[in-house]
Amino acid sequence: MLLLGTIILCSTSFYRFSILGPLQKGSELIGAVIIFSLIFLHLIYSNQKSTKQNFSLAILFIILSLLTSMVTAYIVRDQRIIQSMFAQRALYYYFLYFLLHQLRMEIKDIEKVFIFFAVLYIGLHFLQTMLYPRIIFDGRIFADRGTLRVYLPGAHYISIGFYLYLQRFLRSNKMKYFLFLMLILSVFIMRAGRQPLAILLLTTVLFVLFDRKVRSRFLLILLGMLGAFSMFLIFQDILQEILLSSKRDMNLGEEYIRVRSARYYLTDFFEAPIAYITGNGMYHDHSAYGKIFERNNKIYHYHIGDIGLIGNYVIYGLFFIFSVFIICFTALKTRIEPNYVYIKYFVLASIISLIAGGGFANSDLICLIVILMYMIDVSHESYQQMNLSKTITV
Repeated sequence: MLLLGTIILCSTSFYRFSILGPLQKGSELIGAVIIFSLIFLHLIYSNQKSTKQNFSLAILFIILSLLTSMVTAYIVRDQRIIQSMFAQRALYYYFLYFLLHQLRMEIKDIEKVFIFFAVLYIGLHFLQTMLYPRIIFDGRIFADRGTLRVYLPGAHYISIGFYLYLQRFLRSNKMKYFLFLMLILSVFIMRAGRQPLAILLLTTVLFVLFDRKVRSRFLLILLGMLGAFSMFLIFQDILQEILLSSKRDMNLGEEYIRVRSARYYLTDFFEAPIAYITGNGMYHDHSAYGKIFERNNKIYHYHIGDIGLIGNYVIYGLFFIFSVFIICFTALKTRIEPNYVYIKYFVLASIISLIAGGGFANSDLICLIVILMYMIDVSHESYQQMNLSKTITV
């Protein structure tokens, strides 16, 4: 658990504490070095049998996208190979998938790690809110929509914590789980992100409707209405600002900044036809190629990270997109034990966010995704064994 926790912290760049300075990017690379070193040691010294790896094909496509996009950046954009290797360090966290299969961690222990990092994120979020206007993180922190919007790495752990505790609440009706859900929901509202909040509420409704082990849907709906009403009273001003912002953006139509950004990166940005297959490569901040992105951010406000899967495609190409589709499809179709159904709702939320502007190329999200991939593999094996034992018994 300590090892996994260390790797997760590295994937968040230690939440980008300002005091760390340049060490933030270094810590992200350190996490990748830890992963590769332990994989190498296990390959040499361990003979332990691994669970079937259902996501290996997806990782293969990611490796292919890393290599081809790096070569394209070198040939087309004159970015040195060593610069690309450092710039694309986030994608190295996909190799954590193989390390987890070597370590064979228990799912129950992993769930404890999820809860720890969800609580840690909530604590850091409220800490920054209380200390404002003093900024202690280098993340996106700004006053907007009637609230202080705090965006730190590692936010996905409050999402997986939400679905985990939602499942526990639906199947037990224990108030402690409900209160924790309301705490997480309050953080989502305070962040004032329209799409994450809408996706969270949509998947919650689907969970309540389709989970077969829900004890009392009437009681849950009643509690949900009371909770929603309470949240509205507490965060009324923020919610009204979110609605007004949505109306303004809808009125912009094709002039909405994300639409303009996507159009630019899919057309004028490409300098070679081959890049439509291989991607343009991840940019290094100090290369001439990286300066193009810096100019686009400052002058035009075209942020590659704001256009989600389209941005992933522009950087890493078709092979990376194939890998994302394989991961999502395999995660949804693979049968797992009922205790871990919440994983599928997180995956569903991630798929919807891809349409709405999410992506699979940030180290903190990658770290969580590969952990869930490993959990699906382990749970699928247990599911098969359970069905086999039932068949033999009959």
